[in-house]
Amino acid sequence: MYLNDVSLVQTAAADKIAADRILKPNYAGRVTVGNIKMYYQIHGQGEPLLMIMGLGGHSLDWGWIVPQKLADRYKIILFDNRGSGRSDQSGPCTIEQMAKDTIGLMDALAIDRAHVFGGSMGGMIALQMALDHPEHVNKLVLGATSAGGKFRIFPPPEIQKYFYPRQDLSAHDYLLWTGVVCYPQEFIDAHPDTVERKIQANLAYPGTLASYMAQLEAFMAFNVDERLNTIRVPTMIIIGNQDVLTPPPNSFRIAGAIPGAQIREIDGAGHIFWISHPEETVKIVTEFLGF
Repeated sequence: MYLNDVSLVQTAAADKIAADRILKPNYAGRVTVGNIKMYYQIHGQGEPLLMIMGLGGHSLDWGWIVPQKLADRYKIILFDNRGSGRSDQSGPCTIEQMAKDTIGLMDALAIDRAHVFGGSMGGMIALQMALDHPEHVNKLVLGATSAGGKFRIFPPPEIQKYFYPRQDLSAHDYLLWTGVVCYPQEFIDAHPDTVERKIQANLAYPGTLASYMAQLEAFMAFNVDERLNTIRVPTMIIIGNQDVLTPPPNSFRIAGAIPGAQIREIDGAGHIFWISHPEETVKIVTEFLGF
């Protein structure tokens, strides 16, 4: 999420999240990548697995189960995109620029190749990496994303409105309001504690409104659809079958266009399935990646 103030602020929520978080990084810090400093964390050992968060999110938005489970098998690298979390805020940007940032982070951390798991806008960044920098990508996992272009299916206007911040709500209440497009209502009713914990994770390191809107513009303009058939990286696509924010036909389009791509649906999951269905997510990812 964001603050209207242009400065980064660590809220009291950050202390709560840090205290609650079981997973402790092996290393964490900020490194210079191009014209910004990027925040990263490294957990676990094994083959590197980059995890790329989506629109307005940061490393804590992966939640408290999926990173921990994956770190039992892989060296996972969590990080904040430009304009998010503890990375520098920035002006206008593109998905292509954020893919370059990710490659720059890999270079700074001396990681030549990695598996890449991107969720939502993070999936767009992952696609751009596989297209522009395939030599750095081992296997590709795409969650709840789109390739853009003429085949992109946007949600209806009554759903699209949730992309745009409401000035009449606090950051917390805005995130609570958007819950209905992130999870099925049945999950919200059954797991209000999980919904609130995810909100607190996002609020821990707020960015600026300007940076969020720059990411949103990049998200809306993204288009690599006509290049999908050139991807040769082994690819797995994961969707929640109740995703209303990025309708599943977008993912089926990607699966049909990338040679050899696989797709798995998580029954009863919405857009951020890695929070609502972490065990299913880990199972699909680990079976695809192997050891």
